[in-house]
Amino acid sequence: MTMPIKFNTLEYVRNLIEAGIPAEQAEAQASALSHALAEATVAPSELVLLRTDMIARIEMLRADIYAKLEALEQRLRAYVDRKLTAVYWMVGISLALQAVQITALVYVISRLP
Repeated sequence: MTMPIKFNTLEYVRNLIEAGIPAEQAEAQASALSHALAEATVAPSELVLLRTDMIARIEMLRADIYAKLEALEQRLRAYVDRKLTAVYWMVGISLALQAVQITALVYVISRLP
């Protein structure tokens, strides 16, 4: 069994025995730790696949977000255009009424003795 993490079981057993752990228990701990380290790690090829998958998902999400933003922008522009149309009419009518008032005022002033 190849382990991605370098682990010297013989040295580990010797260290445990020197620390006062019985030889059988030290060997069992070394074996268990060796198996745990071998199974718990991820191979570099798995990381490459995971990275590729994550990049693809991010790109899909980015495209979805851009599409939603574009739709929202179009709705907002339509809403603003509808509101501004009413404002344009109100300003136009107001200017026309003011022009009529100014014309009437000039006419009245020109008729004064």
